[in-house]
Amino acid sequence: MTEPLEQIETIVILMMENRSFDHMLGYLSLPPYNCPLNGIQASQAWLSEHSNPFNGETYTLYHLKEKQFPADPPHERYDISFQLGPPVDGVFPMNGFVGNYAVVQAISMDPAVAPLPAVMGYYAQEEVPITHFLAQSFTVCDNWFAPLPSSTQPNRLMAMSGISMTDSNQTVLPDQKLVYDWLNERQVRWRVYHEGMPFFSLMPRWIPEILSSDRFVPFSRLVVDVQDESPDTFPQVIFVEPVYTDAPHLGKADDDHPPTSIDGGQEFLKRTYLSMISNPKRWASTLLIVTYDEHGGIYDHVSPQGWITYPPNGANYPAFTSSGVRVPALIISPFVEPGTIYSGALDHTSILKLLGQKFGDKGGYSSEVDSRKAGDLIEALTRTTPRADIQAPPGSPGFVGSVPQNVVAFQKAGEALYLQDPAQTKNKFPELWHF
Repeated sequence: MTEPLEQIETIVILMMENRSFDHMLGYLSLPPYNCPLNGIQASQAWLSEHSNPFNGETYTLYHLKEKQFPADPPHERYDISFQLGPPVDGVFPMNGFVGNYAVVQAISMDPAVAPLPAVMGYYAQEEVPITHFLAQSFTVCDNWFAPLPSSTQPNRLMAMSGISMTDSNQTVLPDQKLVYDWLNERQVRWRVYHEGMPFFSLMPRWIPEILSSDRFVPFSRLVVDVQDESPDTFPQVIFVEPVYTDAPHLGKADDDHPPTSIDGGQEFLKRTYLSMISNPKRWASTLLIVTYDEHGGIYDHVSPQGWITYPPNGANYPAFTSSGVRVPALIISPFVEPGTIYSGALDHTSILKLLGQKFGDKGGYSSEVDSRKAGDLIEALTRTTPRADIQAPPGSPGFVGSVPQNVVAFQKAGEALYLQDPAQTKNKFPELWHF
């Protein structure tokens, strides 16, 4: 038998925005699913233990049915410290989410006149049908944490580098080495498929390549490339990026960042998965990792890991004394069994560890990543041979195994329009702005 990592030819990484594990996947431990994961329990005693006090009231987890989040909860470093509460023997009480949400958002928390605080809400199958399908069909990681108790930029830098030069969101990202550089040094083929502006438009060094390189291409090309591209040029590592709520965009965002509705994120997950399974032969050697950059100020009952992260050379901020909050994570691949749970303690740098094991010198990524206490993703791959079954999610167009000719035809037509007259194409067909 061959180890699964040796058989995997394509690693796909999709990082969504700002949701916690309990919020998106915690319902799976409730009836009728009763999955053996560390999720939400139905007993009143458990709910009372994992509650948040504010203004003399106690707020417990509840089923949130509104897909449009009412506000963007605070989630910078100071806010998260407030949300976690002071640790006792290294365990955080996780009791400041409602208070932080109410004070910073100036929301009345009088239960007689105000709705329940959304930060204590969780979704279920009805609201997240694609996430549910993927959880039932593949592996849920129920112990995956954001690397830092801070906001989007520091956590995405950790995910893409193993270090962060900043501990908060910045107008312009400070320059630092990214996984793109690491892959280039090892001549590993990689590509970013972005539906909107790619995240590292925020780092000026990458703007020329984003504008001109064939490594940054529109998301609409993914299904065509999966189906048609030669193995000699098809990327070994793929980064998939949604339309970010905070970025300029046409139409709706689909990154799940509050207050954006989760409907868009569900559709984006479905399109990404359908693109990857559209070529069964290629899918048989693919690993798709889906996670979220950080919890976005939304409640989770599990205390963060006590992992210390020191600032790298040249950075000026106090060391972090714990990981961030637990976030949703899925391992989607024919190398895992359906409906399984992996409970090893992971964070975003576990993805870098996996890349190091696959492509690195002597099986490592970097000293910072290799020495980090986050676990190894390879342990979540439970099969030594790929599954032959390919399941389509609910509401899918059913093109498993082939791409409709109209998909290819319209894609090529868009490219032809752009090549003929880029300015006029963008003016007349703004939906093609990403060419």
